[in-house]
Amino acid sequence: MLDEAERRYWSGEILRLIAGDLGVSRQRLAERLRDRGVRLRGEQPSPEQVLEMCRRCEQGESLARVGAKVGFNVSIRASEGR
Repeated sequence: MLDEAERRYWSGEILRLIAGDLGVSRQRLAERLRDRGVRLRGEQPSPEQVLEMCRRCEQGESLARVGAKVGFNVSIRASEGR
């Protein structure tokens, strides 16, 4: 069941829909996927991950490399870059 849920999630389906089809709550499915090491879309980094990213940047690593190592994509909104 979790293999199928993970496959569907990675194909772009939303948790609410997958959970409904499986007869579980969205929160329960999210918890189970996290337990499997799946990082959910839209999740914010933990405080520990933020510290790790800051440390790596201070040591001269690029944002792209830091993001790849920690598992987050770097994105800057156009309005922030102006």
